[in-house]
Amino acid sequence: MKIYRVKDILNKLENCIENNIPFSHIRFGDGGLKYMAAVLNCDLISLKIILSKEGLPANSIVEILEMWGYYVRQADFIDSPEVYFNGYFWPRVKTKNKEINEGTANKLLRWKDYYDRWEFDNENYCNPESNYLMTLRISKDQKNIIDVMKDRKVCIITARPAIKNKLINAGYNVDVVQIVKQYEDQYKRSFKDVVYQIRERADKYDFWLVAAGELGRIYSGLIKECGGRTIDIGFVIEFWLNDALHPRLDLFMKRNPNNNLETVLTAKGKIFKEYI
Repeated sequence: MKIYRVKDILNKLENCIENNIPFSHIRFGDGGLKYMAAVLNCDLISLKIILSKEGLPANSIVEILEMWGYYVRQADFIDSPEVYFNGYFWPRVKTKNKEINEGTANKLLRWKDYYDRWEFDNENYCNPESNYLMTLRISKDQKNIIDVMKDRKVCIITARPAIKNKLINAGYNVDVVQIVKQYEDQYKRSFKDVVYQIRERADKYDFWLVAAGELGRIYSGLIKECGGRTIDIGFVIEFWLNDALHPRLDLFMKRNPNNNLETVLTAKGKIFKEYI
């Protein structure tokens, strides 16, 4: 199985920008797998928790999955948890001192079953951590997402609007489409407006960064469908606003002391450098 590296994703993104070609990068991680598993197993308790946290409509549970499938089939890259088990990437942990629980591990191992069930017919696989890996300063010659943003117009879908001033002050040209936070009913309070903004402005930016949870995959697909380009950046927005890296990454990555928007590999992370 081929797993595309971060430089493959960013090179294609830049080519699509330069040639005005639509592009999308969609990630599921363990969050998407938990939703798929809850639906398939009729796990109403887990489903209720996910719907509340992510602000998903209870009357469109299957439709959400069908929309994911529709947009995945059109995506340029989708993530595969296979990297956690093939020896070419660091293992998926909860924190540097704690392994993930058995339930999460089993869902990650069964990722292909879930993808097949919902017809995620796309084998352009990338790393689930590709959002964070895009912030790495690997070398002077290898671009990261920060480099790609320079001198380009970017729109960010996020619940953290403070990122606009942070990036503008750092010299970047960004707009923000604001959504509500987790547990604030994103579908009811933000979805319609975001869809409108995408339909009106998808191709007005060089590319978009999407940080919108489970609904973000629909936004990403719609951006490409409307002629735009998008990266599923996720919690990197929080990192750029000076939140800590997710604890699962602490053994392998750290903030770049020379640029607080970037990361660098730790000694343990460098073991996997050639596969990133």
